[in-house]
Amino acid sequence: MRTRGFVLALSILLAALGVECGEAAGAAALFTAAQARAGRTLFEQKCAMCHGRHLQGLSGPALKGPLFASRKAGYTVRDIFLFLSVNMPAYAPGSLGAEQYVNVMSFLLQQNGFPAGRVALTAQAAATSTVALLYHGPDGRHGRDARRARDCAASGARAPSAGHAAPRGCTPLAAAVPGIEAGGHRHAAGKRLR
Repeated sequence: MRTRGFVLALSILLAALGVECGEAAGAAALFTAAQARAGRTLFEQKCAMCHGRHLQGLSGPALKGPLFASRKAGYTVRDIFLFLSVNMPAYAPGSLGAEQYVNVMSFLLQQNGFPAGRVALTAQAAATSTVALLYHGPDGRHGRDARRARDCAASGARAPSAGHAAPRGCTPLAAAVPGIEAGGHRHAAGKRLR
């Protein structure tokens, strides 16, 4: 009883300080390792041609790191899953099965530092999840991601504008893909999905 009271008091204190419980305890385990492995295979077959084998972004935006999964972007698992399942792959939108989209989402979560757990992610859970999609790397950033974040910040890249092209991988997903917005979903024709 005493421990439960301490945990409750600590949670209230962290909330008052503006720290989310997920940040204090680490990223939530939303998928299984098997789902992430299956997602990697699908990603390499269906997505890497546009987003890069290491999710670094090519003709499509980067899908990993502090520029993609940031507090400023404001994406939830639901935002990205619904956009993914309706609009991707770009050459055949919506052509994968629900389980395949869940596996790709699991891989994206894994690559952004979310740990695998024992309970499998389902399409229903992904489509309704309000878990913030935040990058959980060592110190929040590492290696190439830290350099890219620094280079993008130095270039002032938020979205490309006339006469100014952002360095590769700097364009936020919302700017790179027409129709996606944090907290709401639109497919290519602009019809609201929520």
